[in-house]
Amino acid sequence: MNVEKSIMKVHKRLFRLLATLLLAGCCYLPASAQQDPIYTQYQQNMMVVNPAYSSVDEAAALTLVGRNQWVGVDGAPKTINFSFYTPFKSTNTSLGFSAMNEKITVQSRTSLNFHISQRIYFNETLRLALGLKLGMSQFRENNTDLTTTDPVFADNASYFKTDVGFGFMLFNDRFYVGLSSPTFQSFDVGNKVNKLVYKTHYYLQGGYLFDAGEETKIKPSVQLRRVDGASLGFDINMSMLIKEMVWVGLSYRSEKTVAGMVQVQLNPNLQLGYSYDTPLSSNLKGAQASSHELLVSYRFTWSSEQELLPRYF
Repeated sequence: MNVEKSIMKVHKRLFRLLATLLLAGCCYLPASAQQDPIYTQYQQNMMVVNPAYSSVDEAAALTLVGRNQWVGVDGAPKTINFSFYTPFKSTNTSLGFSAMNEKITVQSRTSLNFHISQRIYFNETLRLALGLKLGMSQFRENNTDLTTTDPVFADNASYFKTDVGFGFMLFNDRFYVGLSSPTFQSFDVGNKVNKLVYKTHYYLQGGYLFDAGEETKIKPSVQLRRVDGASLGFDINMSMLIKEMVWVGLSYRSEKTVAGMVQVQLNPNLQLGYSYDTPLSSNLKGAQASSHELLVSYRFTWSSEQELLPRYF
């Protein structure tokens, strides 16, 4: 009984924390544009914002995400992200790899990252994940594609930066709270004076899973985003799981954008997802200004004797 009371107290405190984050997020103005890509379905691919996430899942997973932002706008961002992680139960350690390519106008970025995280047990239900990300990014500027005679943009440019990131996640089967900086520090490689100044990104995220009947679960969640030199941004999300097969959700982003999403569990291993973002107001005249995102995720275990449990976070 004492253990059950302690768990209930933890749940109540975490629920109050999530409510506080939601109210805090609503009090801030829209954030400025960020240098890191923004994903709508990050909750099914959370390793892109928190290097500790791979220790939350007890299965191995391959995930591919493609995002086409601001359809109809010339030079709008197009992003492809691939991630893989696998746990090692004997040491409670998870290893992972991620790759990302993003193109915006004549600029592009390709990143390769290595992830390692460690799971720590406080008791039978409460766990802490600690994660670290190490990687490298190549930035390209195809200036010859510009129709200009400015000598500053006469030649193409290419340069490299190394990335270091970290993350923490406190979680159990019902909630998660995470703090992360996927690119806490970035270092120039070589002697070239780079044009790009990369600023540190911080993320604070949390979510809670409620039962809403025998075949329905509801998951409210929030994420705060902070970039040096910019105001605070936030996402407020509400998702519903029906019959352990279909996730449907809505999201509001502080950049005055709303999104709808659906993920379908085709079988215990394979999940497909789609999201559609649209701004509440847009200055992108003559364009749809909407964004589309596709997700494919495959989870598996290395042993036929290990049960593949559902993933709610």
